[in-house]
Amino acid sequence: MSDGMPYADIVIMALVAGFILLRLRSVLGDKIGNDKPSYFNKPVQPERKDTIVQLDDKTLKPKLRQQEPDPYMAGMKDEQILGVIAAIKLRDPEFTATHFLEGAKGAYEMVFDAFSRGDRDTLKFLLDSRVFQQFSDALSEVEKMDGKNETTLISAKAQDITHAELTGTVARLTVHIHSEQVHVTRDAKGEIVGGDASLIHSIDDDWSFERDVTSKNPNWKVVET
Repeated sequence: MSDGMPYADIVIMALVAGFILLRLRSVLGDKIGNDKPSYFNKPVQPERKDTIVQLDDKTLKPKLRQQEPDPYMAGMKDEQILGVIAAIKLRDPEFTATHFLEGAKGAYEMVFDAFSRGDRDTLKFLLDSRVFQQFSDALSEVEKMDGKNETTLISAKAQDITHAELTGTVARLTVHIHSEQVHVTRDAKGEIVGGDASLIHSIDDDWSFERDVTSKNPNWKVVET
């Protein structure tokens, strides 16, 4: 055996070199010179043609939001009230008599609950200053009594708008509210000493609400009971 590289080693190296060349050719292809490698030869994508929609003058005009139907007004025959509500809607397009009556019912229930609990903060939020003072004075009288007058609200319904007026931007709407209540008086021990817990009284009230219809504040204040 000579001192040079063994014959078997030369054969092995030749096989390895051949294998490497085959791998390079499979990856890069057999093009030479300035030819681009095969991965640049992607099929040409057809030119994109976007659909163009032509808009006429009618299409460009903004569409007005469809007005929500107002069920209560469908049966309203009082021309004066109709006129005032139409004027309110010109200044506050979101206003509907139906939603207003729902809010009046909710306000009536909240005032009733706040008064029964002696919650002056809630009353001050719902009532204008003059009416709030009347309710606060009435609470002071109740708090001085030995017994406790207890009124339970069974049901309430804001039935009709009986009067409407718009002075400048301030609207005033009067609502007829029908409620059913139970009245009793309890002593210090909680025993009923007056009234009948099983007797339901029907009560009819007319409450007036006011609001500046251009204000961002959507709340109506009770201004008369």
